[in-house]
Amino acid sequence: MKKIFTLALVIATNFIIAQTPTCSLNPTFIASTKVGIWPDSATNFVQGTVGVPYVQNITVKVPIDTVTGFGTFCFNRVVLSNTIVTNYNLPPGLNFGSSTAAVANGSIAGAPSFKFPGGANNCASIFGTPTTAGTYTLSLVVQPYVSPKFGNCPSPANVSGGSALTSPTTLNYYIIKINAATSIKEDVNSKSLNITNMPNPFSGKTQIKFTVKDEAQAKLTVYNLLGNKVYANVFKTSYGENNYELDATDWANGIYLYTIQYKNYTETKRLVVVNTN
Repeated sequence: MKKIFTLALVIATNFIIAQTPTCSLNPTFIASTKVGIWPDSATNFVQGTVGVPYVQNITVKVPIDTVTGFGTFCFNRVVLSNTIVTNYNLPPGLNFGSSTAAVANGSIAGAPSFKFPGGANNCASIFGTPTTAGTYTLSLVVQPYVSPKFGNCPSPANVSGGSALTSPTTLNYYIIKINAATSIKEDVNSKSLNITNMPNPFSGKTQIKFTVKDEAQAKLTVYNLLGNKVYANVFKTSYGENNYELDATDWANGIYLYTIQYKNYTETKRLVVVNTN
């Protein structure tokens, strides 16, 4: 069940009320020995398109303790907050929020701030519908708070205690590129299987229709905009119009490319997932 809370974001002296989508942890990052924020600077954030719903999940992995030159400390929390720039310098139309156990930390410089507890894995989302094309360099301030370690660190961590471990660090390497609006019904190949999917954009399921003149094997493959395969299935076609139901209920919102391979021919189109549950 989605946890819903209200974000009051001051943008151009107006308040925008937004519903935060349910974010998800990156399993590879959680299983690794790394800590901090994922995606990292090399992977960075996915691109978006004007007028198309956008979601970027962020995993925040805070360790239980740390060792410094002054001793061993337990992490109370890591605060992720805004700077003097407007709304983290997010593209217009996008917001920042968390649907997990991150604790709201009020509003700083007109944007929400969050406490991520020590020794815990949580996530956040950048979400919304971008309105202006461009390349935006985000500005996020990270501030860890710790307490001296005597025995085992408390679990759960005391997110209200502790002192600042270091001076705040500003992350200025995350970039979101918003592309100008394009047609969703773009064909990649000059020939055509008359592929359509309706509805598009869609929530939950969509019907992919295409026409062939034989009974043979076909393969449906879906990729996200990073080129990662998110779905694949081989099936047998029927003569004439074929109707394939694609279930994207558990997929992240955004743009995907789907490809149908039929005999020696491949055709690719776009679909847009806008899940609301």
